[in-house]
Amino acid sequence: MSDIAHTHDEIIQASWRRCQSLGLSPKATPEIVQLNQGQWHDARDRSNDLIATTQEQVLPFYENILVNSNSLVLLADNDGNLLSRWGRPGFVSQMEKHLFDQGTSWLEKYNGTNAVGTALQTGEAVAVGRDEHYLIANRYMTASAAPIYNSDRHLVGVLNISSDAYLPTSHVNGMVKVMTQAVENQLIIATYRHHHHMLIFNTSSDNLTSQWAGLLVFNESGDIVAANRRADLLVGQTLAGLSIEYVTGISALKLSAHPENHSLSFIGLSKYRLFGAIKQPMTRTIRSPFSTQTPAFSPNSSAPMPKKEAIAPSDRQLPHLDLGDLKMQKAIRQALSVVNSDIPLVIQGETGVGKEVFAKAVHASSNRAKKKMVAVNCAAIPAELVESELFGYVKGAFTGANAKGSMGYIRQADGGTLMLDEIGDMPLHVQARLLRVLQEKAVTPLGSTESYPVDFRVICATHQSLRSAVAEKRFRDDLYYRINGLTLFLPALRERSDIEPLVSALLPELAADQNVVIDREVFHLFAQHPWPGNIRQLVNTLRVALALSQGERIQTHHLPDDFFLDVQSPSISTLPENDVASPVAQSASWRDTLPALYASSDGNITRLAQLTGVSRNTIYKRLRSLGLK
Repeated sequence: MSDIAHTHDEIIQASWRRCQSLGLSPKATPEIVQLNQGQWHDARDRSNDLIATTQEQVLPFYENILVNSNSLVLLADNDGNLLSRWGRPGFVSQMEKHLFDQGTSWLEKYNGTNAVGTALQTGEAVAVGRDEHYLIANRYMTASAAPIYNSDRHLVGVLNISSDAYLPTSHVNGMVKVMTQAVENQLIIATYRHHHHMLIFNTSSDNLTSQWAGLLVFNESGDIVAANRRADLLVGQTLAGLSIEYVTGISALKLSAHPENHSLSFIGLSKYRLFGAIKQPMTRTIRSPFSTQTPAFSPNSSAPMPKKEAIAPSDRQLPHLDLGDLKMQKAIRQALSVVNSDIPLVIQGETGVGKEVFAKAVHASSNRAKKKMVAVNCAAIPAELVESELFGYVKGAFTGANAKGSMGYIRQADGGTLMLDEIGDMPLHVQARLLRVLQEKAVTPLGSTESYPVDFRVICATHQSLRSAVAEKRFRDDLYYRINGLTLFLPALRERSDIEPLVSALLPELAADQNVVIDREVFHLFAQHPWPGNIRQLVNTLRVALALSQGERIQTHHLPDDFFLDVQSPSISTLPENDVASPVAQSASWRDTLPALYASSDGNITRLAQLTGVSRNTIYKRLRSLGLK
């Protein structure tokens, strides 16, 4: 941000000077600079949360702006590109044809002094009157805009109201600021509502429901982790990083225990009494949700896994998947922000990362949870049958058809959720029919001329890049842009920091009523393992270990042999070549060679198994027979 001014005249004058230095002429026409299709979709994907929050959670409360005035609400990203617009004012016909198209830039260097570009340049709310626009061509409208900051105080966009009517400037300015504050509040709430306490406060107990109330978020330690700008203004300083007790004069413990429906008051740092209300976190996890630390362990200690009740897969909601990994938390936060919308989702990740589990959790967390979720693996159905399986068919539609016909997966999902797993493997001709269904919200079974209306949320999953598939003409671009409302990336298991909590979450389902104890050395190996099969491989590994341990403590020798084939041990790769192919290790009696090898390998069982060419179970048995283990 540069040339930040604090009065209206200073803001406009500074902007005109910038336009002059850029060589712009007041008589020039606005320069239409637009993102290409790929750039536009990338920009939209980056701002999906912002667009959804504005459209679904803020605009409905301010519809009178669009209904009762000749106004246009604009949302731009932090690069000045128009993301979306709402309203249909008559002055659109007066403007340059593509000036209000999605992806058009409103930066000052292209359009001179204007509310969006100038608000971005200054980082402040700004109003630009008709004759205050630098370009004469833009002087048919007035506009007010304000920057939008996310929970980390990063500028993420600009909200603007433009009009050709002589609306009271103070009214429009105030409305833009309130709407912007509402968007910022919702972004903060979406980020922190599941694991943190929130304090909403204002100058009176009667206006706590106002979007113009202060909002701050504090954790279990009493540290304020986020606050809106109104909160800073009410208290008189930046709050993030301060103690909640220092700010309010009330301990974190007392505040967190305060009933939600009862107001409270405090003075604290402020110079006058403020009134507030507490919002409790929606969910608590088994560890701090933003912790990146790995639990400390000693090689010989054991970890009794906390006994938890198994949650049925159909009841597992998105917060149940939050076990502390930051990448998973991001995907969960994004999914929760659109969970009750009809924005289509694409879940991308390697095979076995839990894409279907995640999709089921989205469904269970939504207002469609009481209806059916239908999961279809497009790669598992023969290409010739995909069409009939999806869309259904009437009796006699083709040779071998069921005499009663078939409803098809899409109609089964009516009112609920349709998950299309491995959609990248769907044949092109079926993609064309699916696109038609999504556009028309109706499906026509094979062999029929009758269409059936359908209402479902579509979630697609893939292990491949659909964008690359589009570029290679293996996937229709029009279908890609129809299903790709928001792409969620699930991390591979080797990238996750929450393997121990994940094991704890999986064991109740796998171990029934057993009280399972796992060696820390096992978790050490889990943390080093590349997990090419991801969570699916982890589940199988745990099943084998539970079977082999027979209710006893799970140790490394209870892990399946093929588990160790994937373990990359740095010590093995640095062994001298003659050690790896040692004739002694190959031909001499193991009773003679094993004690020396055991000592030279510092007791590393994995290394011993690699050296001798036998399984770890065999190594353990031989060491026990020699009294070494």
